[in-house]
Amino acid sequence: MAIEQLLPIIAAVVFGIAILIMFVALNSMLRRDADMDTRMNTYLGGTTDSEFQGRFYDPQIASRLNATIKRQGFAARIEYQLLQANVPLTVSEYLLLRLAIPFILSALALLIWREVLLVPFALLAGYLVPLIWMQYRRKQRNRDFGEQLPETLDLLTASMRGGFSLIQAFSQVASDSQEPTKSELQRVFQEVQLGLSMTQAIDNLAARMESDDMDLVATAIKIHSRVGGNLGVILENISSTIRERTKLRRDIRVITSMQRISSYVIGALPFALAGIIFAINPAYMMKLFQPGLILCIPIGALIMSIAGFLAIQRIIDIKI
Repeated sequence: MAIEQLLPIIAAVVFGIAILIMFVALNSMLRRDADMDTRMNTYLGGTTDSEFQGRFYDPQIASRLNATIKRQGFAARIEYQLLQANVPLTVSEYLLLRLAIPFILSALALLIWREVLLVPFALLAGYLVPLIWMQYRRKQRNRDFGEQLPETLDLLTASMRGGFSLIQAFSQVASDSQEPTKSELQRVFQEVQLGLSMTQAIDNLAARMESDDMDLVATAIKIHSRVGGNLGVILENISSTIRERTKLRRDIRVITSMQRISSYVIGALPFALAGIIFAINPAYMMKLFQPGLILCIPIGALIMSIAGFLAIQRIIDIKI
């Protein structure tokens, strides 16, 4: 049987595996919602459709899967990254989605271009896309929090001058703030209510945001809790300092905008051009991937493109 005749079978198998993984992930999500509904109905006197639940998912599957993954060493790190990115998924759901995406992209590549050699590239792209997306969400969330921090400190200062304690000021400012400041301040308030000290909750916030400015605020609050002083004046001075640093960062970002765009063009142009040529004439592009010394051309191009992108990013990454 020719390889062209096997391609639909391979694509169907790969797509079936992806659908199975997606079903298990959705099964875990449904179980979380069903558990919450069951607990609420217990107190509210409602009823649940147990026959419907048993027909579409088995709660023991999700529980066993979550318990197995939580025992692994990498589970805590992934859970913390999901918390930083504010992604409403459990570790098991995130891992299942990361497994499903490469299989889905591989099946689509086989169905569209009917080239087995594209499968490794589709698997690699499917593996990297969730990582890049998670990193982007974390950086974007941290950047938004840093831009809102001076205004947040001003509101905290005004609340404390109005007679609120520090924890009450956090609760008051959280209700008037935008995301991500709102959810982060609410988390600090909830952690204190659950028994953590104020300094521990602030340290947790600084660790999640990975911000030097927030580290400065956390240090000021810890020093104030030990030696006392006028915290409102301290936070006001820190707010002015952060505003000046933010202004300087924006000026540097404007100055280095041309170099930053150049790095994106250098990094994306070879891949975009190769993709366009491959879509127009796949047989022409596949000659570059034949066994032999000719493989050095795409490998060398890939290495040099990545090296150029990283070198430019390193040059324009000016620390303040």
